[in-house]
Amino acid sequence: MPEPVLAITHIHGIAGRRDELRALMRDTEQATAAEAGCRLYRFTVTLDDPDEYVHVQEWASEETWRAHQRSEAFNAYQRSLFDLLARPSEMAIHRDAQTTRPAPSGPPDPRSLD
Repeated sequence: MPEPVLAITHIHGIAGRRDELRALMRDTEQATAAEAGCRLYRFTVTLDDPDEYVHVQEWASEETWRAHQRSEAFNAYQRSLFDLLARPSEMAIHRDAQTTRPAPSGPPDPRSLD
C-alpha cells in the first residue's frame, strides 16, 4: 500500500503584495484540488501576522506528490511566487503510513451527539 505524503510549508509574504499572494494561493488551491491523489491542499494565514502563512498538503502517495511537483499548477505557482515573498519558504515533508487520532481530551461536543 502506498504511503501518504504530508508537506507543511511556512511562507513569508510581503505586506505590500498581500492581495496578489492570496489570489495566487486561491488559484493554486483550486487548480491543485483536481489533481489525482490530492487529499488536502490548503494555505492558511497565521493568527499573529497576516503575511505569514502555513501551507498544508496531503498526497495519497509519493508518486502523486511527485506528479504534482511536475504539474502545470505547481510550476505556475512557483514562477509567480518569487517576487511575493519576504524570504524563502521552509518546507518539511513527512512520509509515514500511520495516522493517529488522539482521544478527545474533554467531554463530547454536544453537536456530535445528534
